[in-house]
Amino acid sequence: MVKISIIFFFILASVVCFSQEPATITVKKQSDLAKATYDNVEFKLIAMDRFGNIVDHSIKSFELHYVEKKKKLKVFKSYNETLTPEMLSEFKKLKEAKKIFFTKIMAEDEFGNLVRLPDVIEMQFPDCKIKQDLKN
Repeated sequence: MVKISIIFFFILASVVCFSQEPATITVKKQSDLAKATYDNVEFKLIAMDRFGNIVDHSIKSFELHYVEKKKKLKVFKSYNETLTPEMLSEFKKLKEAKKIFFTKIMAEDEFGNLVRLPDVIEMQFPDCKIKQDLKN
């Protein structure tokens, strides 16, 4: 009789344990894209994953900002990874080094989702030209 009641107790306890709903599992979406960097040789933005590997052709758009003459803010938009001809022509006019800010950087991850990357701050230097009076 005692054995039957013990068996009945274990069966009842297992039914109660297994009839409960499982706890909710939450999944956090995580992209491998971590940051962008500016390539000042090819004049384009490059996306990098969290391991530091370059992910080619994933930058879809960005904004470029820099201050001209301490008050005038210049803003340009690009809808691919390279700087536009307008941006490049403005850089050729620079007479001194400027801080340039890349903001609103949107990149496409390996699943086709758009991911916003952190802003990038870089220095843009003017073209190096040798002055004639230094040559003499």
